[in-house]
Amino acid sequence: MKKRGGIILIIPKDLQIYCRKRILRRVIPCMIFISVFATVLTLWGTVIFNTDNTAFQILCYIVVMLVPFVITGVPHKLIDSTYYGTVKKVDIITTTDNDSAVKPTREHLYLKNTIYLSIEQSDGKLIYKKAYSGKARLQQNINAYNEGDLVFHLYGTNNVVVLPDANDNSVHCSVCGSSNNIENDKCRTCGHSLIKHI
Repeated sequence: MKKRGGIILIIPKDLQIYCRKRILRRVIPCMIFISVFATVLTLWGTVIFNTDNTAFQILCYIVVMLVPFVITGVPHKLIDSTYYGTVKKVDIITTTDNDSAVKPTREHLYLKNTIYLSIEQSDGKLIYKKAYSGKARLQQNINAYNEGDLVFHLYGTNNVVVLPDANDNSVHCSVCGSSNNIENDKCRTCGHSLIKHI
């Protein structure tokens, strides 16, 4: 249960458990990596970074201790949150991107669409969030978001789903993004509860 601008958002129990697991899945490995790196630096730090320059040695220690956060992606996930609101503006930005880890070639370069939403929350606060990113030639989700739509994002997922209105006969899962019949209470793909309204 989360409070947003005087409105209490009640999240189903299974989705609360899902969010907690997503947090632990990142934080626990991060803590393990930090412990290992700290132990290595304590025992062999002066051997690994054998220098008379104390400032440089401290800088090396700091960089090494930041590595666990980069590996586990903890900062990015910890600033994520569950939110909902009304779409005020849809921005589609097309850029050139590369879908290969190797050096880009003409064949590997492609256009990518990224959709950003300006969302007004129930407390009147306006937030700007990325809703989708994918190859432009596929044109996926180009018309998925419109001004006036009520959207919902669950912590730890990559989905921003449009909540159904009275005329819709389908609802998208906030966890996996798959489409379900409006009469379903659970997602047919992942089995999590469906959010149909706030």
